[in-house]
Amino acid sequence: MSIGFGVIGCGAIGAWHCIAINDAAGAHLVGVTDAFYASACKFSERFGVPAYESVDAMLADPKIDCVTICTPSGLHADLAVRAAEAGKHVLVEKPMALTCEDADRIIAAADRHHVKVGVVFQARMKDSTKTLKRLVDSGALGKIITADVFMKYYRSPEYYLQGGWRGTWKMDGGGALMNQGIHSVDLLRYLAGPVKSVYGIARTLDRKIEVEDTVVSAVEFESGALGLIQATTAIYPGYARRLSISGTNGTVTISDDYFVEWDIKDYPKPDDIVLGVPEDSGASDPMNFSTDGHRAQIEDMVHAIECDADPMVTAREGRKAIELIRAVYESSQKGSRIDF
Repeated sequence: MSIGFGVIGCGAIGAWHCIAINDAAGAHLVGVTDAFYASACKFSERFGVPAYESVDAMLADPKIDCVTICTPSGLHADLAVRAAEAGKHVLVEKPMALTCEDADRIIAAADRHHVKVGVVFQARMKDSTKTLKRLVDSGALGKIITADVFMKYYRSPEYYLQGGWRGTWKMDGGGALMNQGIHSVDLLRYLAGPVKSVYGIARTLDRKIEVEDTVVSAVEFESGALGLIQATTAIYPGYARRLSISGTNGTVTISDDYFVEWDIKDYPKPDDIVLGVPEDSGASDPMNFSTDGHRAQIEDMVHAIECDADPMVTAREGRKAIELIRAVYESSQKGSRIDF
């Protein structure tokens, strides 16, 4: 059995999805669609599949089992709901929605129509993330004391002019934290656990955009651990994300798929783990990453559909990152701590 996928949105990330689907075991690309039919036709020629004239035409095709949504962020929620109502499974790019209310609409539609919804957080699929998750869950780091993430990216002024939607509240839902930093937020919460409160400051310091280009936030976790989130798209030339978990027994820091620090009491670093820094990352170029993570999530979605299981990153999991980010924004606007 092979699961048929349709890609909605024929921009840069849509191409990544097409490639990942073609490379994924148990999946095949059925067709593509875009609000601009000419864009879909270019993808049709490139990937050798039909171009649907509309989303409705794609959703009406019985050969489509699952759609991946790769449009501007502000369109994600409505498209996911429409797909669920058509009985299609959904894999939606981050953020799954711009508000918790819209995320809840997706969840309700999926529950009502008995379809799977997965959210693209491909950083969870990296070997470094999986290893660090095992270390935290096993107690190897002891009691977690701090959990921090620093994302110092560079996005040029020209980047925000592309497409007319980037850097807007209506279509981007936020800036450095909601668009680029949401991967960091998801990883931090995934690794360190549920959040109790945040105190954030979001500012637009350099870029000519509606939303923030720089944000910092103190985080208190339900476990009692404390942490920091820093995200910006205004620092030249851009540096790979660093995420560090420290406990009473040691510290581990990862940067993309590399380990930067491994200092754990009575737990020497395995020989197959080499400390280093990534040579390539999305810090300066938003498309400078491999499709391996997307392929892994496509294969995870195939397994979920075939085995009637939950995808690794469910819609309810995807909502948690949005909730945390919206709380940081609210905290910045009010100048006060936000409790969950």
